Amino acid sequence: MTRAHLRRILAVAALIAGPASAAPAQAATTPHYKLTVVGGAGTELFGITKTGDVFGVSIEKGAITQEGFLLPAGATRMVFLGSPGDAANADSAANPEAINDHDAVVGAATSFATGNEAAVEWADGSVPTDIGAAVGLQNLVASPALTSINDNGLSTGFGSFHGDVGFTISGGKVTKLAALPNGGVDVEPIAVNDAGLIVGQADTSTSVFQAAAWQNGAVRTLGQLPGSVTSEALAVNASGQAVGADVEQADTDAHAVLFANGTATDLDVPGTGGGDAAANAINDSGVIVGQGGNGHAFVYQNGQAADLNALIPAGSGFTLDTADGIDDDGVIVGTASNASGQTFGFELTPVG
Repeated sequence: MTRAHLRRILAVAALIAGPASAAPAQAATTPHYKLTVVGGAGTELFGITKTGDVFGVSIEKGAITQEGFLLPAGATRMVFLGSPGDAANADSAANPEAINDHDAVVGAATSFATGNEAAVEWADGSVPTDIGAAVGLQNLVASPALTSINDNGLSTGFGSFHGDVGFTISGGKVTKLAALPNGGVDVEPIAVNDAGLIVGQADTSTSVFQAAAWQNGAVRTLGQLPGSVTSEALAVNASGQAVGADVEQADTDAHAVLFANGTATDLDVPGTGGGDAAANAINDSGVIVGQGGNGHAFVYQNGQAADLNALIPAGSGFTLDTADGIDDDGVIVGTASNASGQTFGFELTPVG
């Protein structure tokens, strides 16, 4: 999933929201988990590969902000990604958005000196390449960023040019993604599966953003909840099931949703209607994770959702705030916080 895009849909919810109170977590039949804290204060985990490698952001010595890193399974030392021309991140920030199972990481790098943003790929998880410059993205958009990459090397992203322009890159070729009919302008692809199905959001002349999908040059909407104000797909699995968030006018909160067969289904995760929620990731078995309206990480499977904080040993000293990735073995990664509000990465391994 990409953090930048989720922040915008939640900002829409905040603009129309009134006072809210958290709802209690739902009971669910789910496995319990072993908790492993990853990294020191300032760490956040964004995703996990099939081999257990994780990526995210953390505090790098000498850097100005949190920086992107890759942590191979079993390793204890983070590999910081670096920016093109600034491997130490002394004057720039490396912002990873996605990873594939070959450890290719994509995202963007921002120069503090110029404010310019470049679309970057870290092909081996360490060497930064300005892909935008290599394929001529400057002829299509300004300030491009990559948002996802599949195991076949197809990457997606978007930049600005009289609105948001979505594109794919494959084999050095850039392809512009179609806008929705009826006056669509903005196109923002967020995630792609190995079959080339891309999901994200797009608009029309009569609507704000809504969840959309692209495949083989065609674009379609994915459905919305009744009374929806705006929606977005944030992840997609091998079966084409997508998940994301949908803001309802009735309670002005973002709801975690599943998009399948042209229909949006409210997952009714903990805290729904009492705060913003979003489904951030889905594995090939259909298990979904994200953040509930109560501000806690959740897992959804077998038609039920549960607060992940109720499924780890008591007394850990951490609150699991959001789950952003899950592999096909059910291992979950995300971001937790301690009593002082410091963030740490977490990994949950199913037990039993």
